[in-house]
Amino acid sequence: MSAIYVQQLKQEGETFVLGMGEFIVSSSPGAVLSCIGLGSCIAVCIYDKLVKVGGMVHIVLPRHDGPVDDNPGRYGNTAVPFLLEQVTKRGGMKNRLTAKLAGGAQMTTAPGLRDTFKTGERNLAEVKAALEREKVPLAAADVGGTTGRTVKLFIDTGVVTVRTVGGIAREL
Repeated sequence: MSAIYVQQLKQEGETFVLGMGEFIVSSSPGAVLSCIGLGSCIAVCIYDKLVKVGGMVHIVLPRHDGPVDDNPGRYGNTAVPFLLEQVTKRGGMKNRLTAKLAGGAQMTTAPGLRDTFKTGERNLAEVKAALEREKVPLAAADVGGTTGRTVKLFIDTGVVTVRTVGGIAREL
């Protein structure tokens, strides 16, 4: 699995871009965690504002119920608890964590069939259910619709920004 924990940066303001199924956790003030061009995928951002540690995971599909998968970041039902575990291992306290979400758009349809796959909708439902099971409050979300998004988590402040295709970045 692609996993990164960023402790020290070589330069200020270094941006780390996540691919599908990847996660990053950081406590480095200069780190910016990013998912570019999210469609039906969901970016989950978890942050502890007291110790300024946060993480992001790029979820591709809603569920994995088979044998243990070598990449829990791919699936909503496994990615959320996995990311929480990684953030708490690095000093975050579960009772101080908040979550912000972006993505979950309806990007694919089949001709003649409306909303055929609903992957974004199913991803969002699974992520919200996982956050509820883990008792982590959802502070903000920019989800659904039919437009792709880019999301960034700034570790020094915990600010999450979202920019839709053709739009301007705004804070969640």
